[in-house]
Amino acid sequence: MKPPVFILSVGMALLVTCGSARAQGGPARAQGGPAIYGKVTSQTHGPVGGVTVSLVNTTLGRNTPAFTQPDGSYFFRNVPAGQTYYIEAYWGNKLLYRGKVDYQGGSFNQPITLP
Repeated sequence: MKPPVFILSVGMALLVTCGSARAQGGPARAQGGPAIYGKVTSQTHGPVGGVTVSLVNTTLGRNTPAFTQPDGSYFFRNVPAGQTYYIEAYWGNKLLYRGKVDYQGGSFNQPITLP
């Protein structure tokens, strides 16, 4: 009887882990505090997953990068408000996009369109 309990425990752990990861996807992710989020798309191929997105502030520095999900979505939670950021998108070491964001707080959608 111990194997079914073990399998059930592993299954529950996987559900909790997947639920935590899923909670970070989509616009609802902004619930954890001030957030900048968006979707990276290509003009010819639609949503782009696996792109590295960074926020850069001249005073605060560069944040921990986010990686786009398969649907192209990304987010940064608990972003200090009242700051100007540069949002950058990279494929490997190649800079694909750089835009300026004057972030005043709350949830802010910043879509990124790649060539």
